[in-house]
Amino acid sequence: MNSIKQNYFIILISIITLTILLSSCGFNTQRSSKAKGKQWVYIELTTVTTSDTTNYYYYGQVKKSLIRDIDSNAGLTGLFTLSNIRYWNDNDLLEVYEDEDLEGSLVFSIQDIKEIVLYKVDPVYSFEIDELHATCKAIRAKKK
Repeated sequence: MNSIKQNYFIILISIITLTILLSSCGFNTQRSSKAKGKQWVYIELTTVTTSDTTNYYYYGQVKKSLIRDIDSNAGLTGLFTLSNIRYWNDNDLLEVYEDEDLEGSLVFSIQDIKEIVLYKVDPVYSFEIDELHATCKAIRAKKK
């Protein structure tokens, strides 16, 4: 009878230990996914087609993992998403690239990247208020 109790006790301790180990792994996963996040950037891109070459100059967010991969000089190919885009409009005002129809994100080829400058915060806070379009002023006013 004592050996049965000992077996149950060992099984119970094993289950508790396993539960603690698995839940702590989940905690690290949650924390590391927060650390991955997105990075504010200024990005210059050049797309080349058979009939045209176009330069793009945007502010926006990219995944931090993309920055790490570029930094490690891994021969990257493929696509990436630039989200929460801000751009200089025809009136030389920083404007949000989003409206009723546009989501505010664009997808580019990694090979089109010419330059990236990293920002700590949304670029709407880096410019004078008179350099901002109403869409950027609204973002700046919300965050205060």
